[in-house]
Amino acid sequence: MNPLLRLLRQLLATLLAWVLLPLLFLWSLGCRLRRKVTQPRLLWGPCPIISYKYWSVAMAKAGFQSRTLMFGYYASINKRKDYDAYCSDWFDGLPKPLARAANFFLAPYAGFLRAVWGYEIHHLCFSGGYLGATSLWRYEAPLLALAGVKTVLMPYGADAYMYSRIVDPCLRHVLNISYPTMARREGEVQRRVFYWSKWADAIIANFMSTDGMPRNDVGIFSNVTIDTELWQPCETYSSADGRKGMVNVIHTPNHRGFKGSEFLIKAVEELQAEGLQVKLILLERLQNDEVRRIMREEADILAEQFIATAYAMSGIEGMATGLPVIANLDHPAYTQPFRRYSFLNECPILSTTPESLKEHLRMLITRPELREALGKAGRVFVTKYHSERTAQFLFSKVYDRIWFGREVDLINLFHPLLGEYACDQPKTDHPLVENRLPC
Repeated sequence: MNPLLRLLRQLLATLLAWVLLPLLFLWSLGCRLRRKVTQPRLLWGPCPIISYKYWSVAMAKAGFQSRTLMFGYYASINKRKDYDAYCSDWFDGLPKPLARAANFFLAPYAGFLRAVWGYEIHHLCFSGGYLGATSLWRYEAPLLALAGVKTVLMPYGADAYMYSRIVDPCLRHVLNISYPTMARREGEVQRRVFYWSKWADAIIANFMSTDGMPRNDVGIFSNVTIDTELWQPCETYSSADGRKGMVNVIHTPNHRGFKGSEFLIKAVEELQAEGLQVKLILLERLQNDEVRRIMREEADILAEQFIATAYAMSGIEGMATGLPVIANLDHPAYTQPFRRYSFLNECPILSTTPESLKEHLRMLITRPELREALGKAGRVFVTKYHSERTAQFLFSKVYDRIWFGREVDLINLFHPLLGEYACDQPKTDHPLVENRLPC
């Protein structure tokens, strides 16, 4: 777009925002005065994070009125029907040029009006809610509070990473490889992280709390949820050991640099040169249902990520389908708090860095019985800590505290000694100690 036209559009958007601010104030006040509900209605969005869909469905099954309302969706990996509604829905009947203009200028306000009117608890990332894309973002939290809305903030990555505050320099390096423009936006990200850290009613910051986030209300390494009925485990395990039979390793990199994919490719090539029968299958920009089919029908090992100290959605999907998973869980600054105060020691992921990749792959390729043991343990772990039941427990406890005003010890919710959830169920049995095989 022509720079002059871009500037003019931004000026018009800013002018419109200030014209609408008094109306948003009156709308929020009116919503508060009319709000008479005992059980809160839940809203998830507006960033199109697939976890919002899973959380919303889980809470709907628990008896809540729960909906997703998004700005858009990622067409390469998701479908439009993955989410319930979009801020642009009001403009669908307009001619295309007019619809595009209305979507740019008015969709955030349309989303805000719908969100405040119909829902009492909003689940957001640190980019903010429906006004987060406007010049009124600093007024969003007070307006929501005025409307009687409670906010639950959860980071997903780009909304909260402040590069200069990242503990692990290797993580900072790969973020600069895959998301270099984010480094230029650190000031904006920091302002929003600190803003919502002050205003949010609850923050579930997971492992990202290590990297400069001032507040984390729930001691949980990862609160990602999947539908364990949809993600079913494989029915049989291959006895192939790389000498008698091919072993398939799958890898799902949206951004190869961030995942450390080049180290995986090199390790597999070297193992092939040694004579092992191993095949690397790269799953990039595939629809989620196709990824699920390949995991269940073709894969023997899931290689997730080797730089960032974490496991993400792909690792959880792999465990849910009964695959052994390798990912980096080595850096103690990210893992030790969640070993002591949460459930990370129950996780059966074999911690793997670029330096240990080749050896760990060789071990899993040549030992089908180890693949099966870790794969079965992964399914148990996901069912216990990443299923809809887990989400229902977690968010219900958050609502008990922020909506009903009950005394809930959120920070110790998943404490291995004090947390009721962890203590009331059997521990996940697997052969690893702190995600490593004992010598």
